[in-house]
Amino acid sequence: MPPARKVALRVNGVQFANASVLRSQKGPELIVADLVLGEFAVTDQCTLELLEHLHAPEMRLRLPNRGWRKASLRILIALLGSGVIRVVEES
Repeated sequence: MPPARKVALRVNGVQFANASVLRSQKGPELIVADLVLGEFAVTDQCTLELLEHLHAPEMRLRLPNRGWRKASLRILIALLGSGVIRVVEES
């Protein structure tokens, strides 16, 4: 299996470098953590955005929305849970 693609994650405009999938009786949940805000589960009402680290930062500045793309909670849980992506700090 190829290595996970590195992405940055924003939830409602706030960037998080720590995100994981928690399996619970309600089903899989996306959990994000921040030193100030603490740890919490993301809901469908949140706006989620991903920034792939495939392009150099100089190129991202020229992309629409500087490379940030909206993602659904369901898709993000599937990608993180399968190891296709890994959330890291924006470089």
